[in-house]
Amino acid sequence: MRIFVGKSPRSIVLCSNGYNLSFRRLLGPQQQQQYLKTPIVALKSIPDRELTEENGYLEVKNRILNGLLGLVAVNGDLFVAVITGVQKVGFPRWRQEDKRIVTTENVYKVLDVDFHSLDTSVFDYLFQEISEQNYEKLVNEHPCGPLKKLFSDGTFYFSRNFDISNVLKSHGLAHSMDYTIDNQDKNFIWNANLVTEIINWRSRIPAEEKDYFDGEFLTFVMRGFYKTQVVDMTDTLATITLVSRISAESKQNAFDLDGIDEDGRVPNFIETEIIVTTNDFIFSYTQINGNVPLFWESSDGQLLYGRKLKLTKSLEHTQAAFDRHFDNIASKYGVVSIVNLIKPRSESQESLANGYKTCADSKGIKITNVDYGSGLLTKTPHKLLYLLKQDIYEFGAVVYNRNKGVYIGKQTGVLRISAFDSIERPNTVERLVSREVLELAAGELSGLDITSAFLNVHDRLWSENYYWLERTYAKNVRSPGKYKKVYAKLFSSKIKLYDPLHSTVAQYLRQRKATYTFAKNITIFVGTFNLNGKVPTEDLNSWIFPDPSKQEDMYVIGLEEVVELSPGHMLTTDPYLKQHWEKIILGQLNSVGKKKYGCPWSSQLGAIMLMLFVSEEEYPKIKHIEGDVKKTGFGGMASNKGAVAVSFKYSATRFCFLVSHLAAGLENVEQRHHDYKTIVKNIRFPPGLRIKDHDAVIWMGDFNYRILMANDDVRRLVSEKKYANLFEKDQLNQQMIAGEVFPYYNEMEINFAPTYKFDPGTQTYDTSEKMRIPAWTDRILSRGEVLKQLTYGCAEDIIFSDHRPVYATFKAQATVVDEQKKAALSHNIYGEIAEKLATMSEEEKIAILNGGGALIDGIDQESVTSLPENTPTGAKQKRALKPPSSELSRWWLGNGKQVKVVLDVDPQQYMINPKKAPNPFINEDSDEPLFVPK
Repeated sequence: MRIFVGKSPRSIVLCSNGYNLSFRRLLGPQQQQQYLKTPIVALKSIPDRELTEENGYLEVKNRILNGLLGLVAVNGDLFVAVITGVQKVGFPRWRQEDKRIVTTENVYKVLDVDFHSLDTSVFDYLFQEISEQNYEKLVNEHPCGPLKKLFSDGTFYFSRNFDISNVLKSHGLAHSMDYTIDNQDKNFIWNANLVTEIINWRSRIPAEEKDYFDGEFLTFVMRGFYKTQVVDMTDTLATITLVSRISAESKQNAFDLDGIDEDGRVPNFIETEIIVTTNDFIFSYTQINGNVPLFWESSDGQLLYGRKLKLTKSLEHTQAAFDRHFDNIASKYGVVSIVNLIKPRSESQESLANGYKTCADSKGIKITNVDYGSGLLTKTPHKLLYLLKQDIYEFGAVVYNRNKGVYIGKQTGVLRISAFDSIERPNTVERLVSREVLELAAGELSGLDITSAFLNVHDRLWSENYYWLERTYAKNVRSPGKYKKVYAKLFSSKIKLYDPLHSTVAQYLRQRKATYTFAKNITIFVGTFNLNGKVPTEDLNSWIFPDPSKQEDMYVIGLEEVVELSPGHMLTTDPYLKQHWEKIILGQLNSVGKKKYGCPWSSQLGAIMLMLFVSEEEYPKIKHIEGDVKKTGFGGMASNKGAVAVSFKYSATRFCFLVSHLAAGLENVEQRHHDYKTIVKNIRFPPGLRIKDHDAVIWMGDFNYRILMANDDVRRLVSEKKYANLFEKDQLNQQMIAGEVFPYYNEMEINFAPTYKFDPGTQTYDTSEKMRIPAWTDRILSRGEVLKQLTYGCAEDIIFSDHRPVYATFKAQATVVDEQKKAALSHNIYGEIAEKLATMSEEEKIAILNGGGALIDGIDQESVTSLPENTPTGAKQKRALKPPSSELSRWWLGNGKQVKVVLDVDPQQYMINPKKAPNPFINEDSDEPLFVPK
């Protein structure tokens, strides 16, 4: 990257990959009012031929630039921040070539940054010559000196190859800037405030410009510690990477010695991850620590120890924020278990510890009190590990088999560690847990050897981690006022980027959306099967191809009780089983008809498995695939019950598929209800997507709901095929009518016999001692206006399990974007506008683009008169939406009048047609009447 300073008007130009970006402050008469609120920077790309001394541009040549850090406003002045010194410190994933490591992902430590003014040339001379005197002036006299000192303190890191803010399991195998922007955890990005406007600007530029821009113009930095060390092993190559991410969620209060805020955020929140990479495996384990999440403050802050603590709110008023804190953690990490390290050396610390336990018990979170010092923990680690043994086993670890391309372990929970005024003790606990988890994993993985050399590197990394975290913490605690001022400058900076040309192009593109998007119907097969721990001994065609003449575009297969779980193992997933089932289904799909299928995604949680298969024609349209799992068995600790979910976009339409196995037993309705709520609450996809945020949701599985009738009556009605009579007593039907579970979900009419429980290998319902009542335990529900269910049935001839496989087919109306047509249209619009503006001055261009006149023929006049979102003139039209409607007020009626609609239909004789879509306002292709005879 190169940097130029323009003189008239004052501008800063960054050049990289043959792409030149000019930053210039806007201060015209129209902007004066706006300037007082949020300063505005005009951004545009310029050709190489303009960057000459004759045009007033001077290159700053004695700096090696490593990327744009962002734009910052300090005391009303604007600056372009660039990274000018780096050191390579990490490479978490790599490949081996000729007995040497070739890095595919690189992490760099920031050593120095510079801030170039968009307002004045006063400091320009300091960048022309590198000297100790100039450096001192940049730190002590430059307005951004405190920020330069902050970002150069050795605790900031960035990567160009992947998302540095997320743990390894959230990384895609192939890096893209779009993926990073969509999925990053902004709580761990310390320059998020400096790059937000740049990200928004990037979303408006053409695809070909993005390819140049994504090199060095967008940098995301985390704070904490990051380092990879190679382990000197004779037979194989291995690396250990240790990452500690300090959260910026509390902004200027990030290192305060106090407790939680109303939004559930706490200071000193750190996520620590250990990553071990070998030729065969990639291993990852995550722990978190932070201040005690209660409302408290400390006094007598002159000394590091002996502080007095005081709870500032009652525990009753604390509980809501406490719950919010742990809900946020659970949505990202899964099950949470608290490790409380507060040593009750005083009455105030004891009250804090007791309050912590009270709130944890009320929330239903396991809490383990450990009051050992760091020395005792190191000398007798078995005492700590004995207390945490169950959590370590149950939570598991992320393990990726590189040779087979599958995850054979998932971490489904996290230890949340708390201490008072100490970095050392949480670091010691995390180091001991990390070592124990690695040794347990090595016992279950062939090829991962925990040698003395390996442990030496492991412990050395943890020592360095402690040094940097303690150093950062101590500096902030010693000078809290000083650092709060620096953080206030960083987190309160506001700048508006103004790019009228790209904004206008984006606006024209929106108006012509119909020319590059179209609705397309795709067909989806969904199947669920409880295997009862058996391997299929018969053909599955009658299940997967209920209509042998049809091949669907997409197949989603959910399996339960894939294998009997063996207790006492930390890595509870058998990769060979998942591979085996993928091979079985792909073999079935690719042996019939002309369509060929691939498996873009599959995942397993214990005995529950979900697989997605897509035809080759539709495969390129599948993007942003994300998965999540949630255990519900034995209070969320075991994976014999739970859910596996996948989220993805088919072009512009979001789909979510889930398979779940809920609590068994006739009387366990409440537990099933609880399982459902747990899954809905905890399944999350980056960036914070929930199940209900999708256009189409299909939820399948063994829901285990039973029929509330006598066994003999059920069997008699089954033999008479009077399924409607049975369905009235179906627990799931009753729960859905009552609004207890699956609100807004639809289920097609059931016209097949109960699918549970059979004597395996027969067509006979259970004849064992328990004589289970036949029931529809296996179900498929759907939600979303884009979906229309076509069939619902079961394969009665597949009899090796005690369940029968169930299937459903759907037609989904997806919105498809023709990316090539969109890119071509964008290019044409850009060319036409640029041609009309070519001979104008900069001020004339801005005036024309803001004027609202039609620059291109054929665009609706109303569409171009509304000003772009980021127009700085302050003349934006007020086109506010009406307030949302409620039960008391309907905006389309006016004056809050209520409306009643009377339907002249006899409800005793007629019913709503179940073949019609639930939403009466969508267009349908059928002539079905609204009401049909009962």
